[in-house]
Amino acid sequence: MIKWLRKANRSKNYYLKRTKLKLKLSLLSEITARARSKNIGHDLGTDHLVIPFIAKGIGDAVVIGGVIDTLVKNDFQVSVIADKKTHFLFKEWTTLAGLYLYEPHNKKPLLNELKKIGPFAFIDSHEITHSNIDTFNLIRLTKPFRTVGFTEKYRIYDEVINIKHPQSHISTRYVDLLERLGISVTDYDYSVIIPEKDAAAARKFMQKTTDKKIISFIPYGSVSERFFSDLQIEAITNHISKYSHSYHTIIIGEQHKIATIPDSENVTKNTVPSFFSAAQIIKDSELIISPDTSFVHVSRAFNKKIICVYPFKIIGESADNADVWGPNYKSAIQLRLKERRVMDADVRPILNMIDEQLKDITN
Repeated sequence: MIKWLRKANRSKNYYLKRTKLKLKLSLLSEITARARSKNIGHDLGTDHLVIPFIAKGIGDAVVIGGVIDTLVKNDFQVSVIADKKTHFLFKEWTTLAGLYLYEPHNKKPLLNELKKIGPFAFIDSHEITHSNIDTFNLIRLTKPFRTVGFTEKYRIYDEVINIKHPQSHISTRYVDLLERLGISVTDYDYSVIIPEKDAAAARKFMQKTTDKKIISFIPYGSVSERFFSDLQIEAITNHISKYSHSYHTIIIGEQHKIATIPDSENVTKNTVPSFFSAAQIIKDSELIISPDTSFVHVSRAFNKKIICVYPFKIIGESADNADVWGPNYKSAIQLRLKERRVMDADVRPILNMIDEQLKDITN
């Protein structure tokens, strides 16, 4: 009875938070829409696109990186507004017209810079989350020439992209955006640009560690539902040790998370902590094993073989997370779990997949 009451209370609190957020967004959208004239028509009126990237994850940045590449190759100027969580990912992008840091408590420098760039179209791909408050306020304060969004719920957008397959992979909505901009594609490549110093640090670590082929194992995702258990980690590393004559396992993850995993003759923890160094190790690996979607997308950027594990999760009203944020490329093997936590799943299917993939690589 107590468990049921706690669950009911959590559901009520979640519903109230969502309701308050929607009301706040509706009010902010209405205020902003009234403060600027609506730009009607099909023509964007400018080839300078500003894409906000606020409160999103590294995986999102990897996915949208390919969109930016495609836009630039088709003669659009693209600027990115990113918060401190993802700003570093775009620093090596020489093709960007501008890269701006979003600081929620110090917007003045950003607003001053945006006023200098002339007419621009604001392309807002954010879902209905608290980050919409930030993007709506940016629209209100910068008054872009045109606003383009992905949801019809708010008046703030001059134009809403028609998402043909809303429950399909996340990249399909960006394909819809590209088509709206006159770029005919059915897919696009992801993009990760690794700074040379990080690539060099990763190569030095790998050369010092082993002269064998590398298997990258990411045992922990960003949330606990995507954590392997200690027993599962041990089972996977022990199983891979059967192939120790040819392969060495490198454990990748946040240093405090992987600290308790013991090194051995065939297993070494990555001690080069930057995201880009981890990306370079993945780039140089023969096989990746990961429940972390960020590294799934990094693996796709380099077209690497990967076994990716997806616990059951419904996002929005009915979309399956394994569909929307899946690997979506041929070199990936996706294990879709019935369990909501990776640690509750049977590890044996993963071990069988490792055998199959290493056999395929050898042949």
